[in-house]
Amino acid sequence: MRDRRNHNNPGYGTHLPDRRRNPDRRHGVGSSTGGYRYPSWQEQKVQFYTRYFFLLLGVLFFNVVNGLAPANWSLEDLNVAFGVYFVLNSLLFLHASRFHIHPLRYHVAMWVDIGITSICVYNDPYSIPPTLLVFIMVVLGNGMRYGMRLFAMSLVGSFGAAMTVLILRHLNDGLSLSPGLLFLNLIGGVILIYAYILMGRIERSRRELELHSNLDTLTGLLNRRALVDSATTMFKRLRRNKQKFVLLFADLDKFKAINDELGHAAGDVVLKEFADILLSSIRSTDIAARYGGDEFVMLLEDTSMDEAEIVATRIQKQVSRWCDLNGVEFSVTFGLGEAPTHGDSFSSLLEQVDRALYHSKSAHAGGGLAHAECPP
Repeated sequence: MRDRRNHNNPGYGTHLPDRRRNPDRRHGVGSSTGGYRYPSWQEQKVQFYTRYFFLLLGVLFFNVVNGLAPANWSLEDLNVAFGVYFVLNSLLFLHASRFHIHPLRYHVAMWVDIGITSICVYNDPYSIPPTLLVFIMVVLGNGMRYGMRLFAMSLVGSFGAAMTVLILRHLNDGLSLSPGLLFLNLIGGVILIYAYILMGRIERSRRELELHSNLDTLTGLLNRRALVDSATTMFKRLRRNKQKFVLLFADLDKFKAINDELGHAAGDVVLKEFADILLSSIRSTDIAARYGGDEFVMLLEDTSMDEAEIVATRIQKQVSRWCDLNGVEFSVTFGLGEAPTHGDSFSSLLEQVDRALYHSKSAHAGGGLAHAECPP
């Protein structure tokens, strides 16, 4: 971005209502929230292809192996169940191709997997059913892709389904619960619980690494990389639901003079204080990031340009008050733009806002508000 550090501090006089304070303000669009992990579309496609592969194995297991017949259902009924599973999996696959992030679908797909696996175990003619191992794949396939919350649910659901099916096999067919079968279930359970513990540790480490890699070390705001990722996600969401958002670009006036006259330590204090002012002025659902140097960007979803002006003006007032109390002279100039009105991508929107901000600083020597113009 251009070096736009001009020197003036006009300030605004009218009092504007404080409507956006929230103590929990550091927010970014990450890959895991609320106990869920949101895998990429490529990861999800691999899982759906794996489901088709195991479905094919099940069909071959019961239909092709000589002398093998379902223990409780007729082969025709079992094939109908396979057909229903194929249709459900295909519908879920189609839904996932359109809506990559959808926790309810994750749950539905998990229970469909547990259901068809239970049917296979119930009809497995072997006294120690090898189809029990598929429950392990259900737990690992769902849990390790979608986070600890679904991991725990798939673990409990699969254990409950396995025990229920084994009891039904015993009651209906008089098959005894042999020591080998009990040992197989015990070993499978230990493996899954151990995997859950390890996955929990990996997930905590991953979240900590993700958090630190997304934050600017000085201000605690999102860094530029995280800002670009967040903005990209917001533009994708905008194309789906047409919900506009506003970009606020803040540039500190006279910041270079603070570094030159008071030293870089004083400049760091100013940057950290300004970051605190930003965070105290927006909602937890908004994005605040340090773009670089003394430039900051905020993304305000479900916000009009007039409401964004209120936020910007309030920040300018808080900066002015802090400067009066601490004997430091600087101000802030804002550029404002709305997506997609002033740009249909992050780069185009930022370019329009930056251009407006630059012209404002050139004309008014800093401390103003500038609206982006619609691109030609």
